[in-house]
Amino acid sequence: MKTDSVTPGFSKAILQVLPNLGVSIAPELVAQINQFSSESRLPMALQDGLWQALTQLNDPELGLKIGLGLKPDSYDMLGFLLFSCPTLGAAVDSLIAYSALIGEGGKFRKSHSEQGWRVTFDAYFNQLIPIRIEAVLACVASGAKWISGAPIKPKVVSFCHPQQGNLNTYQAVFGNAELRFSQSSNYLIYHHDDWQLQQRSVNQAVQQQMQSLAEQQLKQLQPQSIVDKVSVLLTKQPTLTRQQTSNLLAMSERHLNRKLAEHGISYKNISDKIRKNLAEKLILQGNVNQANLATYFGYADESAFAKAFKRWTGMGFKQYKENIK
Repeated sequence: MKTDSVTPGFSKAILQVLPNLGVSIAPELVAQINQFSSESRLPMALQDGLWQALTQLNDPELGLKIGLGLKPDSYDMLGFLLFSCPTLGAAVDSLIAYSALIGEGGKFRKSHSEQGWRVTFDAYFNQLIPIRIEAVLACVASGAKWISGAPIKPKVVSFCHPQQGNLNTYQAVFGNAELRFSQSSNYLIYHHDDWQLQQRSVNQAVQQQMQSLAEQQLKQLQPQSIVDKVSVLLTKQPTLTRQQTSNLLAMSERHLNRKLAEHGISYKNISDKIRKNLAEKLILQGNVNQANLATYFGYADESAFAKAFKRWTGMGFKQYKENIK
């Protein structure tokens, strides 16, 4: 299985903006990150180390400041693709389509309602969550202005975690948006008109070139082994049954079992591991209970999930939550 990794572009962009914020971190860590080229992958553990170093500076507003300070030219190829899109809506579509290029840090999704267009970020990391989430959402808010060519702001900004810093800093990033803290998900909502607003010219040839490069990189990241393929499917849809998974892979259940056995693992082993990891991450993000998770993972009832959770972790749901406080 692949080691969790991310594109180095975001981490390098953060390093570039730190001097402007009067922030410095260990030169050894900077050197470690800078040794990765834009075409390579940065181990997730190294990005965790970067956020750990930033958190130790004890500035609760640093995530917002980083997001506000990043500029379009700070990013790698995927960043150029997003900023070559004609509208915010088109950029979000590209962000979702090529999210695998960003890596295992999380994924974006969109939804629509009477309020407008919602851009939700589902974090996969389980360390140093507030500063990272605020940096990501601040980047989206800043990027939206560059993409549309107008000073648009979100209508609503939601965070899973409590308020970290001064409200003035949040307003500097998100304007007069309604701020919601300690919610069930992290998202921004944009007005329908802002979603399709276009006030700058776009070079279609550049956009097509960026899309072509993104497609090439995406193909290189496609899982190769059967274990990787099953893991990717179950991470995206943890409720998939063995039969559904085998159908998606265009093979019989028997053939799937045999191929996995060649790697010394079973479908149930993979499914349990992924569900355990997802459950732990959702619990760390807060605002979930045993009933929520039972529904999320497709269990017939809460009791069935409770038994599975105890098998995964060796303790009951309530005891597990108390232990991580």
